[in-house]
Amino acid sequence: MRRILAGISVLVALAALPGVADAQAKNRWRLGWKNEKPTMYTYRTANDKLTNYWYVIFEITNDSGETVPLIIDPVLYVETGKELQQDVRKVDPETIKPFVDKDKKGEPLKYGRFHSSVLYPEVEYKIIEELARLGNRSPGIVLEAIEAFKKGDETGNRFYLNPKEIRSHRFIKPGEKIMGIAIYKDVDPRAKSIELQVSGLIDIVRVDLVEETEVHMTYENHVLKIRYAFPGDSFHRELDSLTFESREWAVKRIGPVADKAILQSLVDMLTDALRREKEWKEQNKTPEEAKQLRQQVAIDELDLRIASHIVRLATGKDFGFDESKGILENEHAIWRTHEWWVTNKTKLAFNEITNRFEVKDDALPGTVKGK
Repeated sequence: MRRILAGISVLVALAALPGVADAQAKNRWRLGWKNEKPTMYTYRTANDKLTNYWYVIFEITNDSGETVPLIIDPVLYVETGKELQQDVRKVDPETIKPFVDKDKKGEPLKYGRFHSSVLYPEVEYKIIEELARLGNRSPGIVLEAIEAFKKGDETGNRFYLNPKEIRSHRFIKPGEKIMGIAIYKDVDPRAKSIELQVSGLIDIVRVDLVEETEVHMTYENHVLKIRYAFPGDSFHRELDSLTFESREWAVKRIGPVADKAILQSLVDMLTDALRREKEWKEQNKTPEEAKQLRQQVAIDELDLRIASHIVRLATGKDFGFDESKGILENEHAIWRTHEWWVTNKTKLAFNEITNRFEVKDDALPGTVKGK
């Protein structure tokens, strides 16, 4: 992709991010992250059934000085033992790598399972009620208090949002703070250790200056990995206190853990920007007015080119987006991208060999194949 930064000074002051080279031609935003240790919560149903859940309370802050898209995805990776060794979909290659072709010492911690956050409003509200000390109040008052937390205060800060609510918030403005809660179900009680893996804290696109008029874009998903270990055996696990082990950044390829949500955000970015541009054109906005409006939503033409480029890399599909033209001239390509995504997003599977998502049209059970 040539000359997309022509006329712009690309030798800007770079953010101090892990893995960002001096030749980088685009500032990469970074969000702040803090979390409490994962905690077990036992939920009692009306018919006296007990179910164990794990939850994590976390805080996202934006000190980058710019409006940042919210594509946060906190995933819990649980190491249990070698009984899952034949199920490659539940194995983290980054965890296996140090133990491959080595002695048996690493065997018990080689295999594990990813857990995405689940949405259980009853459980979520009970946990918030306990954490915010809202007990001894009527259910209606408790519900109002929790909804007030989620709506936020006068400065824009919001509290106890689940990952779905955070993604629907779309953006976090400079200086804003969001407190979140992620809940996980069916965590193996025999777990030896657990690891919170957080994607979306650092801009996923790395743009390097190759020549004075040429740049190279790379998808680089930085994942924050916070590891905890369980002391002792698996009995009375609810009484055990997790021990912090390590906190590190890892760079992962596009994979099946979180990145469909990122693709959804990128497609939404393209279609939302197209609708805005058409509306501004119908309102006869001048080029200068349109430029100011783009600055208000923190999405410019370079962002849209990058979004289209990532979708193409992740899917191997060229929808005809011409990076040398404006967004209105790319209307047909954007709607083609949107139509393909809506049609195929539930059928996408990640191919480790080609390193991209592919459409898998699996036949329904009982389907009779024609001769």
